[in-house]
Amino acid sequence: MKKMLGLVGLWLALLLGGVGVAPGVAEAKEDSQGIKVERRTYPVKLSDGKTYQVVGFLYYQGSLKNRPVQVLVHGITYDHAYWDLPDIQGETYSYARFMARQHYAVLALDLPGYGESSRPNGDFLNLAESVSALHQVMVQVRAKAERNTFETLVYVGHSNGALISTYAQALYRDAQAVVLTGWLNTFHELPVGEEVISPLLQQGPYVTVPAALRTGLFYDVAHANPAVIAYDNASVADTTPRGQLMDLFTLLADPTPIPTQKLTVPVLVQLGENDAVAPAAFAAQEAQAYPRSPFVFVDPIADIGHAFNGHTNRLRSWSMISFWLRLAVP
Repeated sequence: MKKMLGLVGLWLALLLGGVGVAPGVAEAKEDSQGIKVERRTYPVKLSDGKTYQVVGFLYYQGSLKNRPVQVLVHGITYDHAYWDLPDIQGETYSYARFMARQHYAVLALDLPGYGESSRPNGDFLNLAESVSALHQVMVQVRAKAERNTFETLVYVGHSNGALISTYAQALYRDAQAVVLTGWLNTFHELPVGEEVISPLLQQGPYVTVPAALRTGLFYDVAHANPAVIAYDNASVADTTPRGQLMDLFTLLADPTPIPTQKLTVPVLVQLGENDAVAPAAFAAQEAQAYPRSPFVFVDPIADIGHAFNGHTNRLRSWSMISFWLRLAVP
């Protein structure tokens, strides 16, 4: 597969990004379990010199003072809703609310080009711009307006969000720990070939991934409720900026440029046994990808596919993340 443009100039583009002003905060809404949800907006300046809005949703119980904050970074075809799936057939699927009950503050972002955030041209919006935007949000989260809150910051990235979080941490070191789910920095065969990738990239600046392809890539259907899969494809799926998708395919084919060796904080990697995109069979190799991290734990999880939060074994993933964080950033 030919190298696809998007990585060229990555570091320069990242360094050109500016930093916005204090975030806008909407009135918090509280659910029946006392979990408050605030819609927050963060202005970010990208390499075209224009300012865009990144929207985030903050979940917490009680006071925010001195709470560690998990910053949740979604993958392609998702927005923040990946982390806040609704209850379906009596089962809870919201990672964000689960972690709020564990006394974390949880900031689930809509990356630029997704959800309620600004949507620049999809060919402009590549990996570099996403990384720059994420860092600028973190600067604002930890600004004077947030004093005595969010002193401990953790990236929790899923799939392409794990890739973005890795680059952001390598460049800017905003977080005290990094959790990566559904992503491998170890070379492995792609689950789809050029015959699938090319038609996607021909769609336009924003790409729609068909429901059947999403299901095949994201779900171990033997270990997921069909109602959850149907809801995901019908109500959660979002389009993806083509520039971001091109960079993603490029780094899936050759992960060598990914700066994992620059991560100097604790790292937790979770890999699904039946994940078509990032299979747990490569767990041993992946553990070697973070030589400067003081605490690396690669956690293979049985009976789970790529979209961890939509599977029946999701609590195994969530509980380990909560437990590990209490060891890594007490």
